[in-house]
Amino acid sequence: MKKIFSSIVAVVAILFISCPAFAQANTDSVKKAVIKVANLHCNNDMPTIKKRLLNQDGIEDVSFTEIAGDASVFTINYHTSAINQEQIEKAIESTPGCDDKSETPYKVKRDGSRKKKKS
Repeated sequence: MKKIFSSIVAVVAILFISCPAFAQANTDSVKKAVIKVANLHCNNDMPTIKKRLLNQDGIEDVSFTEIAGDASVFTINYHTSAINQEQIEKAIESTPGCDDKSETPYKVKRDGSRKKKKS
């Protein structure tokens, strides 16, 4: 009986080690990030950012609002096991501009509660 139990435990352990998707099934969730992006200059900026985000692992869906002033609000659904909000924000800010590919003009507007404290 002990051998059977030990064999079952060994098989389960091998499944968790050899199949990361199986092991992460309990740790993955889909979250929604609402991010305000500034320094937008034309209607092509939002689709450029959306395309960049959809090419990131873990991004499920991206939508955005029309430009208001120089900003737009992006709503991003993502899998927490593959990407986090900080990585999403870095992807936005590293997106090349739609007019000049050598520039990265887009800036995430962070509220006061998310700013890093100065030491």
